[in-house]
Amino acid sequence: MPKFHVKKTSLGDDQTSLIFKGKVIEGPINRGMILEIPITEAAVISVKVYDIVHFEKQKDEMKKVGLVVDFYGAPDDLDVIMGLNILDEELNVIEVPAGSEV
Repeated sequence: MPKFHVKKTSLGDDQTSLIFKGKVIEGPINRGMILEIPITEAAVISVKVYDIVHFEKQKDEMKKVGLVVDFYGAPDDLDVIMGLNILDEELNVIEVPAGSEV
């Protein structure tokens, strides 16, 4: 299963997206895949990877890749996830199950 280590989370320039900056730990990660954000031991929020950004000039190897999640039209969801202050965490990334939409 693909895994992504989040070093830092920041608000996108458009103010409606979040960028999870970090490094791919395992497997390939592509647009459209699902990033699982743990809320509690038993609960996760699943969000779709809208885009993948590469920060070529970033000196810190742990912040060279950015997974972009778009929250346009869902400001409450954006606030909740920003409030979690996700950093230095390893997150699972999964394929979208056939026939489902996140």
